[in-house]
Amino acid sequence: MSILSNKVRVGTVGVTVAVMSLTALPAYAAQAASGAPRAASKEENIGFFTGAAVGAAAGGPIGAMVGIVAGALLGQHYHRQRLTNHALAARNQLLATRNQALTASLGRSEQARAGLAGELGLATHSLAALEAQRARLGRTVQMSDDIETDVVFQTADASINSLELPALRKIGALAASLPPGAQVRIDGYADPRGPARFNDDLSLQRAETVALTLEKAGCPQDRLIVAGHGSSQSTSPPGDLDAYAFDRRVTVRLEAAPALARWLRSVPEVADGAPAAKGRGPGRAE
Repeated sequence: MSILSNKVRVGTVGVTVAVMSLTALPAYAAQAASGAPRAASKEENIGFFTGAAVGAAAGGPIGAMVGIVAGALLGQHYHRQRLTNHALAARNQLLATRNQALTASLGRSEQARAGLAGELGLATHSLAALEAQRARLGRTVQMSDDIETDVVFQTADASINSLELPALRKIGALAASLPPGAQVRIDGYADPRGPARFNDDLSLQRAETVALTLEKAGCPQDRLIVAGHGSSQSTSPPGDLDAYAFDRRVTVRLEAAPALARWLRSVPEVADGAPAAKGRGPGRAE
């Protein structure tokens, strides 16, 4: 009886081993056919051995076979689930990285938009200031078309009376503020008394004295046109001392209208809400 029991047990072990070998064979065959051998996953190993042990304990060889198949399938299912979860986590990480990059790009775009808005505001302010300057210079053209004044002198003298200085300084400052091309013509004269050579030198000296005063007031030297005419243009009757007083003079004439007119033509008209075309500013001459 004991011999029969031993044979049955040996047969049972043999059947169990055969079933386990047959169960594992398709997996190895599939790996060999694919050309990419793969080690069994942790989940598959746990399911395989756990199913075999539980099945053998519950139903003998047949239970072991069923447990092996069920355990292997369950282990493979959990293994695939783990791989799927890992792939989803990696994809979520990639999406989060892209979202951060997109957020940063949107932030830079917003900063750029704010910068452009600030530049547009500055441009609008500049255009308004330019239009205001254009209007002021337009009025200056009308006022400066015939600005002329006379500076009178004592007999045989080239010094300027202190009462004449304020007017000359204002003319010098006005000439300095005008665009390039504006000129100040300074013509000196003398009465007919004395030698012609002396009167020529005296009239030029008077004109140069006035020019120096204008230059000190800010007028560039290259805008000053200085000339001395002596007594050649005197129209006073001989011996008329009162008339001679008008001959002893320097005439200062501001010739700015042509230069201002050219500059105003170069300044763009600014319509409401419309951008102005590029033009030359007051610092550039034609």
